Amino acid sequence: METKDWYKLTFLIESDSEEIIIWKLNDLGIFSFSFEYLIKNENKKEVNIWLPIDDWDESSRSGFEKIISKLLNINPPKNKFFEWSIIKEEDWLTSWKKYWAPELVGNHFLILPCWINLNKKFKDKQIIKIDPGEAFGTGSHPSTYLCLEKMENILFSDKKVLDIGSGSGILSVAARLLGANEVCAVDNDYLAINSTKSNFQLNFGNLNKLNTYLGSFNEVIFKNQLEQFDFVLCNILAEVIKGMIPNIYKCLRNNGEVIFSGILNSQKDEIIKILIQHDLKLLDVSTRKDWACISAQKASNPT
Repeated sequence: METKDWYKLTFLIESDSEEIIIWKLNDLGIFSFSFEYLIKNENKKEVNIWLPIDDWDESSRSGFEKIISKLLNINPPKNKFFEWSIIKEEDWLTSWKKYWAPELVGNHFLILPCWINLNKKFKDKQIIKIDPGEAFGTGSHPSTYLCLEKMENILFSDKKVLDIGSGSGILSVAARLLGANEVCAVDNDYLAINSTKSNFQLNFGNLNKLNTYLGSFNEVIFKNQLEQFDFVLCNILAEVIKGMIPNIYKCLRNNGEVIFSGILNSQKDEIIKILIQHDLKLLDVSTRKDWACISAQKASNPT
C-alpha cells in the first residue's frame, strides 16, 4: 500500500486564540491538527498541524505561515516562531494516539478512540467508536460537542437524516445509534467520505442505512434529488452555511428540523436572520465557549 510522509508544523499560541485557529484551519480545509496544553504555562497552547508533503511545497508553506501570522497579528522573526519537521507515515499514525482519550459528551455519549478498550464504568453510555484517519470530528471541539448534545434529546427513531460536511462521520454514527432509519452523508473531501464509511463500519459492522455522496452540497442534492429529510445536521463554517440555507429548506419535509453548528457567537445573529428570511422557525440556540449551535424547523405553512 502506498504511504506518504507529512510535514509537522508546530507553534505556540495564547490559549484564547484556539477558536480562531480552528476556524481558519477548517476554512482552509485542514483537518489534521491538535492543541496541547502546556503544564508550565496555562495561558499558552502548542499547536501541531500535519500537512501531506506532496501537497505543500515551499511556497505553500511560506504562504501558510503568513496567513497564521496575520491571523494572530504577529510579525515573528524568521525561523523563530514556526517549527517544521518531517514525519514518516507510520510515525504520523502513531503520534495521533497520544492526543486522544475517551471523551464524555452530553449525558449519554462517549467518544471512544478505536484502539482503547471500553472501561466498564461507561458501559451504559452510547458508544461512538472513532478512528481518526485523515478527517476529524472527535466530539472535543465545542461545535461537535454542541451538535451531539442537541441530538441526544431528539427522537431519531425511523427518521431520515442528512449529515452535511460529515468529516469523520461522527454525527452520522450518532444519528444511527439514536435510531435513524436512513443516513445520507455529504462531504466535498474524498478522505472525509472514506472516513465516514470506515467509522460507520467500525460501529455497526456494515454500511446498511448509510448513503454517502462526494461533492459540494448544492450540487449533490440536485444531482441525486435528495429531499424529504426529517433532520439535517450541518456542522461547518458559518460563511458556508449562509449559502446553503435556501437548499437546506428544500431538503426538509414539512416540520423537519435542522441543526447548525460551527458558528461563532459573533455570527449567530446573522445566521438567525437568514433562517427567518427563508421560513425556518428558530427553535433553540445553545452555546459553548465561543461557539453557537442553532436549531430551526421548516413550518408546515410558511408565511
